[in-house]
This record gives sequence, C-alpha cells and structure tokens, in this order.
Amino acid sequence: MIYLKSNSMKIFSFFRSCIVMVIVLTFTGCSEFLSESNNESSEQIGLPGRVNVMNENLANAKSRTGSDLLAPAIHTSTVTGSDKPIYFKYTTTPGIQSKQNGDARTRASLVTTDNFYNSYNLYTYLYQNEDSWSTVANTTSITYSDEEVLKARNWSTAEFWPGAGVKCAFFAYAPYHATGLSAFTTTGWPTFHYMVPTSATTQNDLLVTRNDISTGIGDYGNIDVSGNFNAKDYITFDHACTGIRFAIGNQMAPGTITKIEIQNVYGEGDYQYQTESWTNLSTLSTYSLTKNIPVKGTDSNVILNNDDDVFMMIPQKVPVGATIAVTINDGVEHVLKARIDNDHWLKGYTVTYYLSTAEVNTEYVLSLSPSLTSFPSTGGNNVIKINSYKQSYYGSQVAVPWTASYTYDENGITGTTVYNTTSSAVTAFTASSNGSISGENINFSVASFLNPAYRSTVENSTHTKTLREAADGSCDLADGKQTANCYVIHAPGHYSFPLVYGNALNGDKTYNTNSYGTPTFVDHNGVQIDNPYIYLTNNSANVPYDACIVWQDAPHLITPSSLKLSSDKHSIEFDIGRDNICQGNSVIAVRDKDGNIMWSWHIWVTDYALTKTYEVYNDPNNGGSVISHFMEVPLGYCDAEVRVGGEFRKFYITFKQIGNEGSTGSFSTPQNVEDYTYGPNAPYYQWGRKDPRLPSNGMGNYDKPYYDNQYNPKSTISTSNTKDVILYPYMYNLSQGDPSLELWNKNNVVTTLNNNKVYKTIYSPSPSNFVEPKSAAFTGFTHSNTSGSYNNGWNFFCKADGTGGTIFFPGLGYVDSNTIVYMFSYIGYWTAGASSYNSGYFMRFYPDGFPTNMSYYRSTGLSIRPSSE
Repeated sequence: MIYLKSNSMKIFSFFRSCIVMVIVLTFTGCSEFLSESNNESSEQIGLPGRVNVMNENLANAKSRTGSDLLAPAIHTSTVTGSDKPIYFKYTTTPGIQSKQNGDARTRASLVTTDNFYNSYNLYTYLYQNEDSWSTVANTTSITYSDEEVLKARNWSTAEFWPGAGVKCAFFAYAPYHATGLSAFTTTGWPTFHYMVPTSATTQNDLLVTRNDISTGIGDYGNIDVSGNFNAKDYITFDHACTGIRFAIGNQMAPGTITKIEIQNVYGEGDYQYQTESWTNLSTLSTYSLTKNIPVKGTDSNVILNNDDDVFMMIPQKVPVGATIAVTINDGVEHVLKARIDNDHWLKGYTVTYYLSTAEVNTEYVLSLSPSLTSFPSTGGNNVIKINSYKQSYYGSQVAVPWTASYTYDENGITGTTVYNTTSSAVTAFTASSNGSISGENINFSVASFLNPAYRSTVENSTHTKTLREAADGSCDLADGKQTANCYVIHAPGHYSFPLVYGNALNGDKTYNTNSYGTPTFVDHNGVQIDNPYIYLTNNSANVPYDACIVWQDAPHLITPSSLKLSSDKHSIEFDIGRDNICQGNSVIAVRDKDGNIMWSWHIWVTDYALTKTYEVYNDPNNGGSVISHFMEVPLGYCDAEVRVGGEFRKFYITFKQIGNEGSTGSFSTPQNVEDYTYGPNAPYYQWGRKDPRLPSNGMGNYDKPYYDNQYNPKSTISTSNTKDVILYPYMYNLSQGDPSLELWNKNNVVTTLNNNKVYKTIYSPSPSNFVEPKSAAFTGFTHSNTSGSYNNGWNFFCKADGTGGTIFFPGLGYVDSNTIVYMFSYIGYWTAGASSYNSGYFMRFYPDGFPTNMSYYRSTGLSIRPSSE
C-alpha cells in the first residue's frame, strides 16, 4: 500500500515476521531493548514503495515555513566574448525542476515522488523512551549504521521495532553511497562531507531526511518515533543541492553550444542534519557540461539542459570572481562569459540562467522544458514543464496564465494552420493554464504515421554512390533491343519505352511471333493477343489513357509526377532523379479510361551491369548435358544497406503569457523516421506470372517497405484466368493460376526435367536477352558440390564435378500460398519448366542441405535467376 502527504514524506513500512532468532541477532549489543522488543514488536522497519519528495510541485510559491517566497532579485548583465550584445538573466524558482518520470537507478533524471532512487542509506539511533532526541543527541551512538534499504525489497529493513520503552531517530540520504559523499558522522546529530563531481553528468540530486518530530499515527516523522509505532506512515526527504539550468531567452543567434562551465564556485562543504544546512564551504572549482546542444534561431525561453545535464551544486552565495562560460560554435568557436558574483543558490531550488541576443524582460519569467527533442515515427508524448510567473521588485512571485498554439509541417510541406486544440497529427494538447511558479507539466502527444520513407544515401551504400555519380542515361529503353516486361536502369535520366506486350517486338521492330499467338496469351480482357502493340491488338480495342505507379520499394525511385504516356499515347515515359536513385524496384502500368490496368512492367534500378554471366553445367544424368549462362545476380536484386529515415513532420509550439508585457516562448520538435536496416533482397514471383511481388526486407519474415503506390501490393486474388492477374498485377494469386504449360515457354507440352530450348513468352519476367532457366539447369547443384559453408546462401561449383569456379545463390526466402514471407526456412529459384498443370520446377535449398529440382505449387513466391537466351 502507498501513503502520501502533500508537502512532506513521512515513510515507513512494516512487514510481519515470526522468526524470533532474527530479532535476537539484529539487536545484539543492545540488551537494554531486547525484552521489550521480544514482547511487543513483530514488525520490520522500512520505507514504503512510493516516495514523496519535498517541494517538487508547490501549488503556490511558498517557502518551507509557509510564508510568501521572497526570491532573490531577477537581474541581467551583459556577456563578454561577442562583438554584439548578449544578455544574461538570472532567476530562481522553488523546487528542483524535473521534466519526466522514470527509474532513478543513477542520476539519469532528477528525483521526484514517482522517480526515487533504487536504494538509500539509513542510520538508526535507539534511546530510552523518557528521553528526547534533542537532549540526548550528543551522547547517543549509532545503533544501525550505513544500511542500504532497497526498493527491490519493498523498502524493508532487517530491524524490528524495539518496543514501547524505546524511541527511534532515523537519518537517511539518497542515493546509496552517493558519489562525492564521505565522512558521515554517527555520534549525535549526523553530518557528512560532500565534494561535488566536476562533470554535470555525474552529479547527484542528493536527497536528505528532514527533521520532523513524531506526534503519533499520521505524523510518523523521523525523530522521537515511539519504539512500538508498528504502523505504516511517512518520513520526509528533501533536496540538499541547488539545480542550475541554462536556457535560451527571448532570442538567440543559431549555433551549437559545445561546453558550459561554472567557474570558481564552492565545490566542497559539510551538511548538518541538525540545521538542515551547509557549512564549511571551501575549494573554488570549475564544473562543466561538455555536450553538443543545438541553438535554433526560432527557439525562445527554452531550457537547454535537463536530466543528466542539470548542474547539482552546493547551495551558496556565489563568491566574487565566479563566472559562467558558454562555448558556442557558429562556424567559429566563441566563449561567452558572464559574472555571477553574489548570486544566491538556495537549497532545494532551481536557478535558471537565460542567454539572449535580445533585451530581456526583468519582470516576467517563462521557461519551457520539453522532455523530447524529437518524436519517433510511432508517435509519442512530449512532457513539457512550464514555469510561468511574474516577480515583483521586492521579490514576490505570482503565477501568470498562458495560452498555447502550434503548427506543423508534413512531408516537407509547410503548414499554415494554427491549432489551439488537437488535430489528426496531435492527440493531446493543452491550450491554456493559470501558470505555475514551481512548474507544471503538460502533454503534447503526436500520432504515428504509416509507411515512413527510408532513403538510401551515398554514405551508407557504395551502390547508391555509383548510381548517383553515373552520367545521365536518358534513352528509349527498347531502342535496338527486344522489348521486355522488365527494363533495367543504371543511371539517372529520362526514360521511355513503347507500349508493347512483353518481348513481342524484336530489336529491329519486327514482330516476335515466337512469344505469343496461341490462346494462352491473352490481354486484360481475356482476348487472344494478335499484335505486339497494346493499342493495336484486337482491332485497336485497347485505348491507353494514363500511366501509374503500382508500387516501388524506394521512395520516389521513379519520380511520381514524371510518369505519363507520350502525347500520342504509344509510349510510357518517366524520370529517375539523381537525388533518389538507388538499388530498387518499381512496377508501373498503363490504364484505360475506366482505370483498368491493361499491362504492367517491372523497372529494376541497379548498378550491376548484367554483362557478366556464370557458365554453369548441369548434371548430364538429369535431362542431358546443357550449359546455362546465369545472370550475375537474381532478378531485381538489391544489396544489404542501412537506409536513413530523417524528418517527416515538424511541430512548432508557442506559449504566450497573458498580458501586454508577458513573455513568449517557442520551440520546434521534429518527428523523425528511424533508420532501417535491409538485408539482401529481391522480388518474388509466382510461376507463370510476369509481375513481381514485393521483396522481403532481407532481415526476417517481413515485407520490404513500399512507396508511391496507387494500389495495395499486399492484397490477394484467387483466379485461374490470366486476364485477372494482368488486371491486378499487385495482387497475390492464392490459386495455382492458368493451367497452361507454356506460360513461360511457348508451345511447351513437357512436364519432365529437360534441357529443351526455352522460347521466351510475353509473360516472361526476365529483361531483354535473358529468359527463365531450363528445368534441368540446376541439377548440377548438390550439397556435395558446394564451396565453403552456408553464408546467407551457398557457393556452388559451376561444374557438377566440383570444378569450373563458383556461383553464389543468396538465400532470399520465399512466400507461401498465404502470402507470408519466410526468410530462414528454405530458399527457392524457379525454372521455366512446368511439372504439372498446377506446379512448376524449382531449385530448393536450405542452410543445412537441400534437395534440388523440386516441384511445387505455382502459387508459391520464389526468386528467379535468369539465364542468357
């Protein structure tokens, strides 16, 4: 159970035990308490699981005595180290400012009620009931010293209440054995020595118990606690240090702060529990934060350092000669210095220093402390802590109301709408408040977005570098060579090709009638194709209307706005931009006036020249002897790389204090796309179909992200009609498709393994000069004919006898009949051979072995390794 009080924390929990031996052992050396302990107590002393920390969220600006807070005067000075004036403003607010909750295992964030350390040091004193701590403190020795009390143990100690004849005094600090803390005295009122670590990131938000005399149940306190208290109640912790923050004021010229130093201030002292104060301050030292902190010209009244970055210093009147030194780089390094002589750093309070290139308001104070510097693509919540108040000449502080609004850019398009409520991008927003001196938290939550863009960069991919540095490659992709369903591009440029069914047109513009002309080869209406040109077949019944991107696996690989039909509607044309070119695949289509896809093509962008082939011999005992010349890589292949996300949205939030002289604060927060790691990948194909299916991401059983699509590439269809898969090239066919044996080999009637010539058809997915392999082409690849071990694929010897060099077949996975990608099960490569009216031949292999020349359903999605015609 958890117990809380508003201003203080008086905590102890107790757990029943019946182990008498533990009682005896824990009180060895304290015989005067044993009898009462054994007779009356069976509860353990400890701290409840939730901690209240003093003065972290005061509703009003009150001191610890309850009177109005008279804060040290706000003042400004001029910074040295710049050719133009820079102003330095000093303010003080109650409480140690924090901006988020979390697990304070280290100094990862400032300590609050919900964010206490994992353990603390406890010192316990026992003395006679008729005495009081104030009278016996100087003569009482410690009973239990330097005990670590752990959150993981529900804050329970091993000690038991000693009974009615005894009183207890408890003193503690957190975190346990804090860095820099030493010389804890254990006779009388405790003290300790503290030396502040020189780096801000290793300094602790040091907590100490407050002196609170127990008055019974409901006011447990930590002094003069009855030895038979035996109940859960509270104990008070307070901040022992002063938090020091830095902020951008009304305006600041852009640059990057690389270091902040607090120079020549006291760094050592003794903490006195009796007076709850510091004494014997000594050792003037320099304390630093070294970190790159961007300063944006659009920011105002924004805190620069939080959590690990806050300085936690010994409270003091800052000595003469103390300075703040801020190193900022705007292309040249500048050191800005300001004197801070005689500033008051109060225990348990936060000092904020504002830097500004504009004159600062010395009456109104506004500070914004966002918890996030950016949002992930999945969205999130930015907890913004806001201090908004006005300080009088005499030091009184009064909260000042404020209003808020925001705008946002999306996908590089500047937003002009000013919102003061939630929107499609923002799911939680607070538009106004009455203000707060000590600080209040508001939530600014943003939504996730789908299909974030992952972009290839020359820094991460040598293949992208090669493609972007290539000379302009603009051309007619079919000029001087046979048309195809797959066109390969190696450089940026403006490209076109004629509206022709697959490879129906030869390089000299004559008709390639070997590729169509039987009832198997039909158009999108199911009518037999009788002409290579889409717009001339079937008595010119098919009239092209427009072109579209079906899907592509790299953002703007084909520039979406560039894709169109030529003016005579006899060709399709598009641009591959230099800024977006990378290894990737795109499917584009021509449509009629009713929006029906009439035909589609695969555009493969790669830096592989595809002039190199591997001469591979099959097993002569399987279908006779034949040599195949395999393409350098699988069809549509893309190498592994890390693609970067970057910024998708950017939010601009503005807060304005109400009143003519009030301050305005603003900052921006981008919503970024995380980097994405790809493994080697290539599109999948169903046997007999010309159009590729999305690749995997190469890393697991996931599809590769897709972009610029006008259709859903993950949708499905179940049909045996070829016309349907032409109409819906983006749909995965759940059935086995057209039962024809000649879809990839015209006039084929054979269903056995063979080395017969493959007559490439208009449904072939292979580019010009290549065709799907003969059904016996892979028979030379056996487990005994591999070179080396499996390494995301197998190196096979090119000859069946283990000679002739090697060829690498990467393990690219497969897609099952339910459209699920499997990367690490088995890997398959189709041949042109039909094994039945619903199956095709393919090579299948595993990481630990494989049978070759398998026959399986046509609905399976496999890779293709074309061979030369």
